[in-house]
Amino acid sequence: METNQVELIYQKIANVLIDMIPEQWDKIVLYAEVREGFSQVYFYYYPKDHEKPVYSLDIPDRFNVDKHEYREMKQELYKCFEEIWNEFKVQDQEQWESATFILNNAGQMKLNYGYDDLSQISPEEKQEKWETEYLT
Repeated sequence: METNQVELIYQKIANVLIDMIPEQWDKIVLYAEVREGFSQVYFYYYPKDHEKPVYSLDIPDRFNVDKHEYREMKQELYKCFEEIWNEFKVQDQEQWESATFILNNAGQMKLNYGYDDLSQISPEEKQEKWETEYLT
């Protein structure tokens, strides 16, 4: 995959996240997991001037956001990460299984790929481990 194309997908991810959050924020920390036949994406964001993060699944109820529109944006995030994952496969690069995408309100992005087999770990255990590592 060309660097410019990957950067466009990263920018698209950032834009979707910005559209999904209905308040000012300082930082977004997203978890994505992709493997053959499976994908999962969720994120937390830190509201401006607050220390406690907000879980992405809480946004529609907390802010009375249209659930259909929110679901469509979430599906767009899934598609973006699946596209990146498939491109790694096409380019014969080592296949990642998880990714952590961090975005701050100045537009700086950071992406960490994980290569461990996660298929035998429960979703709760994975989420707890990830939260311990990435949420402050």
